[in-house]
Amino acid sequence: MEHDYENFLTADFLTDDVFVTHQLEPTPQSTQFWDGWLAKHPQQQNEYQQATDVVAAIRLGLTAYAQTEIPEETVRQLLMRIQLTNAQVRLVDSAPRSWGWMRWAAAATIFLTLGIGIWWQTTQHTSLYEQQLATLPDTFSEKINATRQTQTIRLPDQSVVSLAPESRISYSTIFGQQNRIVYLSGEATFSVTRNSGKPFLVHANEVVTKVVGTRFTVRAFARENRVQVQVQSGQVSVYRDEPMTTSVRQKGVMLLPNQQVVFNRETDQFDKMLVDGPNIISGPSRQKKSPSFVYNDTPIPQVLQELKEAYGIDIRYDKEALANCQLNSSMATESFMQKLTIICATVGATYEIIDGQVIINGGNCQP
Repeated sequence: MEHDYENFLTADFLTDDVFVTHQLEPTPQSTQFWDGWLAKHPQQQNEYQQATDVVAAIRLGLTAYAQTEIPEETVRQLLMRIQLTNAQVRLVDSAPRSWGWMRWAAAATIFLTLGIGIWWQTTQHTSLYEQQLATLPDTFSEKINATRQTQTIRLPDQSVVSLAPESRISYSTIFGQQNRIVYLSGEATFSVTRNSGKPFLVHANEVVTKVVGTRFTVRAFARENRVQVQVQSGQVSVYRDEPMTTSVRQKGVMLLPNQQVVFNRETDQFDKMLVDGPNIISGPSRQKKSPSFVYNDTPIPQVLQELKEAYGIDIRYDKEALANCQLNSSMATESFMQKLTIICATVGATYEIIDGQVIINGGNCQP
């Protein structure tokens, strides 16, 4: 890595094999090199960071999109266009591994030559996330995860965001002073610092998730036709993102721990349900110690109540029919659904999940 980067501009970094390779597939060695180099050349921080941001934006905007919307021939034509319009582009030889990063370098130079806005217009692809940011009255900060690992981001109010790969969030530079609003494209888990005076709002495609303080996950990729919100603790409200001029807001969905809602972007409908694998809840929303789930002649109503409190999931059943039923079973290692199956088999009942709650049908204590 003995290169002279002291006088490099953004375009120079984007057409340098060592820099691009580090951005796409960083190693401990390459990270150590660039961290050390930046420490010695702080005056180059802006050029380096701008090049890094461009590569990150391209990866988010084109990685999945190019594979489905842009044919290989179009990519080749873009590269030829760069050769004609930007004499400073330095092309590498035709070694087998060169084409992958040349594609990114090609797209990067287009960004620099034409501007991000024009590029999105020419591809006729402007995400709702980009449209939302364009309407913000204040300047904003954007965090982009172009790596293959989840990144941890701490917001000014000390809320923590676990940002998934190929995802990005934006928020006002005065975040927390008047409100707490975040814009998301992709997937992220939020651990929100409680502040009843300033609700925390996540705008993700057509959906807004509103909380005071809790932990939840939002998945809203532009290329997917649904938005998914899952709650790990606390409670959140989820509703359609209506324009500010709308006087009547569509009725939202309230979610509790182990519940989720899926918003279908094509049908404009919410579908509330349990998460695939409910977990025992913890934190401020749960005060009692988790039960052992080992039962000896224990009344079924007591078992169901412990199950409800441990998982935060409402369970409805015929209390009169099951009042004298008892359970003898050890369910310490079984999942929530397996526990329900054992209980229902004991009393001859069945269960179904409706609107994020468990409904137990039938059952009695007769042989």
